[in-house]
Amino acid sequence: MRILLVIMVWCSAIVIAGCTGYPRFRSDGPAEASSRPASAQQEEASFTTSEYVRLGLILQSYLGKPYAGHSAYEPGIDCSLFTREVFKTFGKMQLPRTAAEQFRNGHPVGRNELRYGDLVFFKTDGASISHVGVFLGYDNFIHASSSRGVIISGIDESYWARSYAGARRVLE
Repeated sequence: MRILLVIMVWCSAIVIAGCTGYPRFRSDGPAEASSRPASAQQEEASFTTSEYVRLGLILQSYLGKPYAGHSAYEPGIDCSLFTREVFKTFGKMQLPRTAAEQFRNGHPVGRNELRYGDLVFFKTDGASISHVGVFLGYDNFIHASSSRGVIISGIDESYWARSYAGARRVLE
């Protein structure tokens, strides 16, 4: 009887350990976390908890939405239309249509001063601002990827780190 109890406890522990959450969106692992600059600090936004939740729900509602023209069943979205729709829904704020035009709005924010809700911009074509996303914290941002639709990526991933161009705070 005691052996049976030990086996049941051991099996339960294995099942519980197997049920631990696996992140839906993750980076390349712990090695990447150690390569973050030590000076990167996150400021807290002056949002209320309900505003954090509301913005998060708006952003989450776009996850998985296809990129413009990539689905026959659902209208797609590109990066600047994504940020424009999110901020219009959240704060009745009208952002310009293109990423380059959005880069001229708000207040410039240093890389080590990023906070939840800031717009982050990239030069994916090498020459000019061509991509935008919304900073989520912990070096992650949500954006409309041309290959995978609306996803969460790490700002320190090599592709994004190479093309990072700056950030703007449009929410105060």
